[in-house]
Amino acid sequence: MSVALPIDQSRVRLVEMEAPAGPDRLALIRRRIAQAIELRTSNWTMGLARYFAGDPERAIRFASAVRPLYAAWARPTMSLAQAEAMRIAGPHGALPAPPTPSEWFAPMRGEPRGFVLYVHGGSFLAERSPIITSLIGRFAAAANARVFSPSYRLAPEHPCPAAIEDIEAAFAWLARTWPDEPVVGVGESAGAAILLSAIQRMKARGEPLPRGLMLLSPWIDLSLQGRSMALASLSGAANRSMHSMALVARLYLRERSATDPLASPLFGDMTGLPPMLIHASRADMLYDDAVRLADRMRDANGDLTLRLWTDEHHVWERSRVPAARQSIQLGAEFIRDRLAD
Repeated sequence: MSVALPIDQSRVRLVEMEAPAGPDRLALIRRRIAQAIELRTSNWTMGLARYFAGDPERAIRFASAVRPLYAAWARPTMSLAQAEAMRIAGPHGALPAPPTPSEWFAPMRGEPRGFVLYVHGGSFLAERSPIITSLIGRFAAAANARVFSPSYRLAPEHPCPAAIEDIEAAFAWLARTWPDEPVVGVGESAGAAILLSAIQRMKARGEPLPRGLMLLSPWIDLSLQGRSMALASLSGAANRSMHSMALVARLYLRERSATDPLASPLFGDMTGLPPMLIHASRADMLYDDAVRLADRMRDANGDLTLRLWTDEHHVWERSRVPAARQSIQLGAEFIRDRLAD
């Protein structure tokens, strides 16, 4: 159930969501345990990051050591088989290879239409984890679309804008290789910042844009000015602190200002962007990033729907709770509509 709350008479829509009834109690317990582990892991890794952040060489060694630990912890909650999707081979034969290493997914049933270009999260520092890979498969099945998930260069070895340039190159490669196929961009958490910055730069150059954008729990303000960021950090309610987020941002920014639109697309030009869907939660410390983006899109007369859940955690779609299935299905409807438009 949802209640639509129009914002003035613009094309920006705010929808308050109610999580579906009958939560999976076992999944809820698993989620609480995972959150507790994540908090302890975050505190430990950020303590090390504080030591390494002032020295680029140490920061690189730190990131190289932590990434395998992150991948081992972030195990999938659902297999690709359960998600009714599968990995598929990328382009071969006469087709050119994509500009960066990538993974491809497709539904096991039906004839997929169009492409989803999925930009994964990971605080700008981590590769695509197994749990994100599982989520991508679920979107491929629900949206009945082929999903192209390119890798991008990671901080601190490659600070901003290296990741953005890689995603721009991925979009350009798709447009050249399949010029008649529609594309929708999806980005989660830090991946939303990379995706949105890439789209803003592509628009400024007059390049073809995807037919729609979907952002999951977006982190698009690296200056951390959101009120929800400060309140969650001060109350201790979040599984990360404002200080730890600032350290991660520093590793990605290096010497760049946190309010530079290239790094924080919340401050970029919102005119002429494709229709956008955002899924966010009031319980997430990044909640205000989503709300402020809706305000910016309203001011630019953009087309945006913001769905807000009440008490879900950051990128809860990775879990197996009913609200995750609900969010994926609603997101898949948006993707199908945009690909068929």
